[in-house]
Order: sequence, then structure tokens, then C-alpha cells
Amino acid sequence: MTPARLLLALVLLAPGSALAAGKSAYQHYLKALLHTNQAQYAEAMKEYEAALALDPLSSTMLRQATRLALEMNDAAKALDYASKTCELAPEDPEAFFLLGQVRWARGEGPESRAAFEKALALRPGYSEALFALGNLLGALAPEDAKPYLERYVKENPDDSSEALFQIALLESRAGRDSEAESRLKEAITADADNMPARHALAELYELRRDTDAALAAYSGIIERDPRNVVLLDHVGEIYVLKDDAAKAKEHFLRAKEIAPSHPATCLWLALMAEEAGDYAEAAKQVSESAALSEDAALSLRLSYYLTQAGRLKDAVTVLEKAHARWPANEEVAYFFGLGLDDLKSTAKAAAMMEKVLKLRPGHRDALFQLGAMREKRGELKAAEAAFRTLLKGHPNDAAALNYLGYSLADRGTRLEEALALVERAAALDPESGAYMDSVGWTLFKLGKIDEAVARLKLAVAALPGDETVSGHLADAQEAAGDAAGAWESVKRAQAAAPDNAALAKRAERLEEAVDPGELGARTLALQKALRGKLGSYGGPCVVEGTLGGRTFKFNAFVHYRAGRALGLEVLGPLFVPLFRADLGIDESFTMDPFAIEGVSPEAARDAVYAALRLMRTWFDGSAFDGRPAVFKRSWRKPARVETASAVVTLDKAGALVDTVGTASGGLELALSDYRPLGGRTVPSVLRVQTRGFALEFRFSRPEVRFE
Repeated sequence: MTPARLLLALVLLAPGSALAAGKSAYQHYLKALLHTNQAQYAEAMKEYEAALALDPLSSTMLRQATRLALEMNDAAKALDYASKTCELAPEDPEAFFLLGQVRWARGEGPESRAAFEKALALRPGYSEALFALGNLLGALAPEDAKPYLERYVKENPDDSSEALFQIALLESRAGRDSEAESRLKEAITADADNMPARHALAELYELRRDTDAALAAYSGIIERDPRNVVLLDHVGEIYVLKDDAAKAKEHFLRAKEIAPSHPATCLWLALMAEEAGDYAEAAKQVSESAALSEDAALSLRLSYYLTQAGRLKDAVTVLEKAHARWPANEEVAYFFGLGLDDLKSTAKAAAMMEKVLKLRPGHRDALFQLGAMREKRGELKAAEAAFRTLLKGHPNDAAALNYLGYSLADRGTRLEEALALVERAAALDPESGAYMDSVGWTLFKLGKIDEAVARLKLAVAALPGDETVSGHLADAQEAAGDAAGAWESVKRAQAAAPDNAALAKRAERLEEAVDPGELGARTLALQKALRGKLGSYGGPCVVEGTLGGRTFKFNAFVHYRAGRALGLEVLGPLFVPLFRADLGIDESFTMDPFAIEGVSPEAARDAVYAALRLMRTWFDGSAFDGRPAVFKRSWRKPARVETASAVVTLDKAGALVDTVGTASGGLELALSDYRPLGGRTVPSVLRVQTRGFALEFRFSRPEVRFE
């Protein structure tokens, strides 16, 4: 049947047929239906108006015109037609139901309620009216809404899901969460595909902080809507908060498969990669985000990730493109300037900071960086002008006071003024080691040596690993005639910069003026201080070695705790424990029976005992306690310190401990693969060795705690 014939059939079957108004009214009515079917609403309304002009008593056409007016958001015309319909059919419940819909659309709540109740009075059990009243009164009078919805559920058990959902919303708004939960479950039972009810139940569990229940509810939604990227991301976020990274990543990756460039998905995967320290992956995720070209902050994040991944040039390229895209964005311009400075394009960087200041005059950080960049270029007057401008707006900016004062002092310019500036900075932040250093260095430049030494010692105590600060103290101590103190400060600086050849030469020169006994004592004390007091050291490792001509390799755990036994647990295949050895603080030793083919159990026991004893001297610091201690250096051997019980050898640079051995020259502990951990530099490979025996412990990342 053609659309025209279908429409004609509908008209002929309709009560109060438009045909009764005559042929002309019918033709206009038919055209109105055709236009409506083609979404040509304005033309359809003109035809209805023409038809009603010919047949103003047709309730059928009035109803159709009312619905069209509602579709066109012409509430006034809809009310006019609906009211006329009710006048023509005062006993027709559908006419009053339509009037209720119109009143509702116009925001006339009480009038809408009256119309729906009239429809219900004319037709008791009128399902549509019951449901409409329940929804309308949910906002106007919630407690009045519930009975209507309950009646609807009772009279329409096979179509009750939506009404049950609306009842659940009423219960939730009233603070009756248990009742809301029950109703939502009933709604889902009535219609398993009622997604709003499923979402509401999951959200209710979230508000209740019942995370597992919420995840179970969301899982049911995902089963029915597996390509819902927003939901997958939300569930992934819940797992992040639950600290279940594996599950979180699983959901984000599912979302990524569906929408590879979805902004939220890419951002979450980037954040997870950042948390794992994988900045290359984080950068990859952000670069794939559809929001990258529209979000300046995302470009900043990408540049940060690229920088952390060691791709500085790429990071600056991203910032350059972002600046071209958002030239008025001061934050992008600022970080672009910093990137240019990192690439040693200081002139361009300074120009970019000047642009930032045009975008936002008085920008504190831009002024500071501009001053620093000009100072690096030797443009001292321009640098001072930038810092003076900054201080005019921020007179108590300690960093600016310190930078300007130090710059003057380091060049021996206006030293009294420089001292006043750095002392103001130190007064504003008395705990800052950097500001203590600036004060000490300025005092040194002024020739106030004793005061300089005192302040620089405080600076070194605050910044023990800072090469420059230790170097300043060495200069002041040498000027004060304290060669031993200067040597120790140089060695401290050398520990922070072991590849600095100038420091090594200076240390050798100072050694000549210091007694070997004092050098030995100072070396051991310094190495102990640099190492720090270990509270614990250990974790999983690989143990490999030779004994009696036999080689072996095992996975193991080492456990050192200050004031406790030193433990070694050796593991076999599938990490099954093979044996355990413990060295007590009272030198007691226990070890499970263990044999290596071709090696007697006694020999194995003696070797492990000797290894643990020597290792503990480094762990507890007792290897550095021997006195007297004599410092020795020769062209054939590296620098070393000899005591009555031990020999401590330094590495080639003379900065870190290379070996700790017994004075008899037998057993030796070699330390290597130093890495920064816990603010200190500690070895991750410990090798105990002597003739015919070697035992090496390799940690991928030792677990270290300092007291």
C-alpha cells in the first residue's frame, strides 16, 4: 500500500472523519498529513488551519493540529486547539489527556494535573494518565505521585519497569535509599534492558561508596552496551581509585579499541603511563587524543611528557606549534620560552618571556625567567631591571632577592648591596640552604672569611649533595688556612660530581698539605656521612658466584634492618625456598642445610657466614669506624684508607667507596652500580670475593630506607 493510500485509510477509520467536512477540508487534511510525514511542519500547519477553517468542529483534525503545534514548540496554538477539542468532546478522556500534555509543556503544573485527573475520572484505570500524573507530580508533589505510579504498576505488570524506575527516583529524592534500591532492582527484573534503571542503581552504589556493588552493576550495563566508551572510562576510573591498575588499564584499553582518539581514554592511559614512569607511552597517548588540536593544556602536558622522556627538541616543537595555534595563551608562551632556554636558544627564550609580559604585564615567573636569561647572556643591567620590576610588585620575593644578590656578589659588584639582598632572602626563608650559600658566598667575596665559613657550613648541612655549595665552602676554608677542611669539602663536591676532573685535581693538590692520618679519618667519616645511616637495605636480587670451582646462580631475598639480624633467603625454581641464613647482631649464625655439588656443606656455610659478616660492616657503617686510619695513594693503586681491621678503597675518581676489605688482604666486598636512592647514592651490586670464592648480589632496585 502506498503512503497516500495508508494515510487515506487512517482518515477513513478515524472517528469524526474529516470527510464529513466535505471534500475541500479532506484535501487540506490529507496534505497536512503528507507534509507531517515528510517533516515539513510549517506547511502541514497551514493545511490544518485551512482544513479547520472549513470544518472547525472536527475533533480529529484539532487533535492532529494540537500534536503538530507541540512538535513545533508553539505552545499557545497547541493550547487553543486542545481547549477546543475538549469543548467539542467533553466526555472524551483522550482529549483531556492531550490538554494535560499541552499544559505540562507550557509549565502549567496545576492545570496539567487537573486535565490528567479529568481524563482519569472519565476513564478509570487509564494507563497513560496514571503514568503521566506520576511523572508530573514527581516534581510538583512527590508523595502524591507515588500512588499513581503504584496503581500503574499494579494494573500493568507486564509494562511496569519504567514506572518502577520513577518510583525509585521518588524514593531516592526522599532519602529512602534502601527502598530506591529495591525498586530499581524490580525495574531491572521487569525489563533487563532498562538502562536508566541500571545506571541509577550503579550510581546509588557509588554514592553509598559500595564500590564492588557499583562495579557489578556497571558490568551488567557493559554486557548490554559493550561499546559505551564513556562508561568504560568511568569504570576504569573507579578501578584507579580502587588502586587496581590492571583492571583500570583493561577497561581503558577496551575503550581505546573502540575510539582510539577519545580524549578521556587517551588522558587516562597517559596518566597511568606517567604513574608507571613510562613517559614515552604517556606522550604517545596524548599525541593520539582528538582534543590535542583544541586544548592548549593538552599540548603543555604532551611537552612535559616528551621532556621527561628525553625528547626535549620534540617537546619544544610541540610548544612552538601550540604557540602558533594559541598566540595569546600566556601559559603556552611561557613554557615555550622555557623550552627555548633549555635548548640554549637564550635570546629567543628571552624574547618569548617579553611576549608573555605583553600578554600579562607583571607576570611574576616570566619576569624572573627573563632576569635569569639576561643574566646568563651577560646583560647585567637588563637582568637587574627585570628583577627590580619583579621586586616592585613582590617586594618579599625571596627567590628574586637571592638571584639578584647572588648575581651581584658572584661578579664582585656592589657587594654590600648584594649582602643586604641575600640576607633579606635568608630572613624570609631561613631553612633554605641555597639562601644560606648566597649569604656565605657574599661574605667570602667581602673578605669576611670566618663568617663565610660558618654560614657555608650551615648551607652544606642543608644541601649535602650540592656540588656548588660544597665548592664554595672549600674556597672559604682554604682561604682560612684550613686545608683539611677544604679537602673534605672538595671531596663532598666530588661525590656529587664524580666526573669533574677539576675537583679531582684540586683534591690531590690539597692532600699534600694534610697529614695522612687526618685524611684517613676524614675520608672514613665523610664516606659514612655521604652513605647515610641505613635503616634498611635489601629486597629481591640475583645471587651468583663460585665456590670450590663450582658456579651457581639463584634468586634470593636479602633483609637488612638496623639493630636486627641480617637475613638471606635463597629460592629455587618457581621461587620455592631452598635455604635461609641469618646473622644475628650478637654474631650468632644459623643456616639451613644446603649443599652444592662438589662443595662440602661446611665450606658453603663458612662462605655464606663470611660474606654476610663483611656485608654487614657496610650496612651498619662499622667498616668506617676504625681508627687510627691512614690515607694512602700511589701511582699503581687507587686512593685507600687503612685501619687495623679494614682497608677501604675509593673508586678511580676518589669519590665513592669501591671496596671494603679485611686488613689481612683476604676477603673483600666490592660495591658497584651506584644509583641515587632515597636522596643518597647507594650501590645496587655487592660482591664478596676472595681466592676460590665469590658471591655477588645484584639488585634491580634495592629497597632502601635511611634513618
